Amino acid sequence: MIRAADADSYRGLPTVHPVHEEICRAIRHALREDGNDLAARPDAIDELTAQACAVFDEVVAVVTRDATSGASPGAAAVGDPAVPPGAGDQLRRGLDWAHSLRAGTALFEVMLPIALRELSPADETAAARVSVLLHQAVLARVVRGSLARMTSLPDRALALRQDERRHIARELHDRVLHEIGLALQGIDMHQYHAESSPALARAKLNRAAGLLRQAVYTLQHFTTELRRSVGEGGLERALRSYLDTHADPAVDITVRTSGDLLALPPYVSEEAYLILREAARNALRHAAPSRLDLTVEVTDGTLYAAVTDDGCGFLVGATPGGNGLSSMRERAKVLGGELTLSSAPEVGTVVEVRAPLWERDL
Repeated sequence: MIRAADADSYRGLPTVHPVHEEICRAIRHALREDGNDLAARPDAIDELTAQACAVFDEVVAVVTRDATSGASPGAAAVGDPAVPPGAGDQLRRGLDWAHSLRAGTALFEVMLPIALRELSPADETAAARVSVLLHQAVLARVVRGSLARMTSLPDRALALRQDERRHIARELHDRVLHEIGLALQGIDMHQYHAESSPALARAKLNRAAGLLRQAVYTLQHFTTELRRSVGEGGLERALRSYLDTHADPAVDITVRTSGDLLALPPYVSEEAYLILREAARNALRHAAPSRLDLTVEVTDGTLYAAVTDDGCGFLVGATPGGNGLSSMRERAKVLGGELTLSSAPEVGTVVEVRAPLWERDL
């Protein structure tokens, strides 16, 4: 428990707002000097500076309350803030406060001299109390942010797994069971025509056999796809293997990569593969393209990937996106990134995903 200092330990408490801009500038400078990856992320900087100003306000509010009310020791504490409005969205976009502990340290180092200057503690005991209050508020946000992210990611992963199971059920019903049902009808018709029209009966039987072969072929490819993961071969090999198995040979396919794909964390490779596989599958199944281009670029701080086709295209927003697009967007969010879609009739479609790789040091 943080104990309150004597009421006269602090003098001339100033207005807080004029120092917010100074705090923001100092944090940006500190992150750049430290080489922190978050310095290159505008959304992370916005969140960090907003949290820093909130922390500063909380500390000043506690000290002000103690100074004006004569609170007894142990009555005042900071460090259990609710997640601020919008912070949950920032966390889901990838601002992991556990990973950003270095940034939390920078917040403390930047704000402590400003807080001591503004609050003007009368002695070392009062100065130490400012330091403890500030440390407690920053640490609380590190822990709270980490818990919020750990809660959101499993929920998203579970929702995506449920979407995948629904996709499996649709595929089994719409393709495999339909083909088997038609084959059984063909066998029944063969038996019906066997004596009266042997030639027609043979035709029905041959068609039934063809449908059964197609059902087996569909099941084989479907089970292969279910077992498939990126594995030790990396993202590029997994993509090429999928396209070799599922793409029409008439489609001109190009896979371009740059950077070290093998260095990607396994979960990043897996989610990126599932996004690109879904985009390629949609293009091959619905767009009738003559060309399909896949691009994957890995830099020090970003993963960029795109699937481009020259197929029939469509008006974005004119029709519902469907579960496939929703799943791709969710997977991009799990990576802390964003998926964009552009298309036009008779022009083709481009699906792009950008995701930060700042968690690679975890």
